[in-house]
Amino acid sequence: MSPPLDAPPPPRDRFLAFAFAASDLLVETGLDGIITFATGAFRLRLGADASRYIGSRITSLIAAADQASLAMAMATVTLRGRIPPLVLRLSDAGSTPVTLSAMMLPGPPPRLCFTIGPVPAPPGPADARPAGFDEPLLFVREAELALRSGGDAQVGLVELEGWQDVQSMLTPEDMRDLRSGISAILAEAGPGVLAGEIGQGRFGLLGNAEFDVAALAGKLREFLGAGPVGKRAKVTDTALPLEPGRLTQAQAARTLRFAVTRFAAGGTKAAELDGTAGGLAGIIARSERSAVSMREAIAAKRFRLQFQPIVGLADNAIHHFEALLRPLESPSHPSGTTQDFVLFAEMVGLAEELDLAVLAEAIDALRAAPTATVAVNVSGYTMQSPPFRDAVAAILAENADIIGPDHPHRLLVELTETAEIDDMPAAAAAIAALRAQGVPVCLDDFGAGGAAFRYLREFGVDFVKIDGLYVRAAVRGARERGFVASMVELAGSVGAQVVAEMIETEAQAALMRELGVQYGQGWLFGRPGSLPGARR
Repeated sequence: MSPPLDAPPPPRDRFLAFAFAASDLLVETGLDGIITFATGAFRLRLGADASRYIGSRITSLIAAADQASLAMAMATVTLRGRIPPLVLRLSDAGSTPVTLSAMMLPGPPPRLCFTIGPVPAPPGPADARPAGFDEPLLFVREAELALRSGGDAQVGLVELEGWQDVQSMLTPEDMRDLRSGISAILAEAGPGVLAGEIGQGRFGLLGNAEFDVAALAGKLREFLGAGPVGKRAKVTDTALPLEPGRLTQAQAARTLRFAVTRFAAGGTKAAELDGTAGGLAGIIARSERSAVSMREAIAAKRFRLQFQPIVGLADNAIHHFEALLRPLESPSHPSGTTQDFVLFAEMVGLAEELDLAVLAEAIDALRAAPTATVAVNVSGYTMQSPPFRDAVAAILAENADIIGPDHPHRLLVELTETAEIDDMPAAAAAIAALRAQGVPVCLDDFGAGGAAFRYLREFGVDFVKIDGLYVRAAVRGARERGFVASMVELAGSVGAQVVAEMIETEAQAALMRELGVQYGQGWLFGRPGSLPGARR
């Protein structure tokens, strides 16, 4: 006779005896991924006792570059009842490859039991992993979690200026030795410090308030100075306490995201970080003048839209076009790149104004091209704003002759994950209102971060767009093909169709069709340009 579902779990020692036969680490979590039980060789593997990780997320055990893969697997576990073995890397200094698997046990409450152990052989070389995996985004999400938790934490940003020169002067073997030495020094940051290369020669570290960023940078200087690259690489460091200060938590999170993303792309100077006690509030203060210029740029619409086709993979017929923002070069702009333009607008509280301006421009394009369908991007910050919801309702009413219930599906909205959504009920209400008015909603960059899976669970959406890095990698590896297949399965379970972005070859398009993806976007089908059919 089977035990009732509410029976207590079997004795821990029985579970441990079976699991330890093949594993080093044993972890139990809720469906939210919060660790409730941990045991095993934590000190050997991660440098801290298992008890330290109780209350943390299971993703904290995994290297930043693989956390989205784990989040993907966890998002599908309720469908499968288990997580089949995955090769991931630990969050230790050496990013040690491990095999992770899990099984869902019935509740109440339901639990996930993870086993983490060695792999028979190391995975393929590092360059076989998706090129340019979005580590800055993954790192900043972990930092945002620390900020929102209210704990005593800080971010360390360390740059090796002259990294390109260093790479050009060293052999591949010497570069491996150099990276190995840098990894060993990062390991000395202390137990529980999350560290990773988030840009070329740029490193992000997340730890508690006692974590000494300057001392670690000093060790890097000493290490580099003892070798042939000492005169080529200058080490700079910035400690950024995760204290909101006079900022709201949302403002602090926006500022953190902007600063880390700019640092990853352009270093300390690009991010305007100087390590002073001003912290996040200081970054905002230094940006006030640029914020005025940004508001003027948005009001004057000093940007243009380019349109890229999304096609049905079954017949290559155009389904709709995505409107892509392109800032116009101007001395008053804080940045000339799209990413920096959007992130800066979010940081200084202008995301809503920007999204409404882009929406207005897209509607003008729809009027000029009577047969076109256009998707516009909307920030997560904007989507949770009741005034934005009211403004969109007014815009739809004013343009009811071309969009809205009488002309459904001419306008689509893509919810971007540049920003974490705090007010889920408000965002859900905005999305429901859009869909009720005949405006489908798409989750952008699905798979790039764990929040998208939560959004899919909480929101009703019509499409999900798979991050292009998975599309490129799926052609090369079975593991990534499995991720894409799981995403398609998960989207289908809630009635959403799937768009794969960054498709550049026929092989990629064929594989996406084989995996059940309905639509594709990328240079294979057309580059961004003017909207076809527009009356001049």
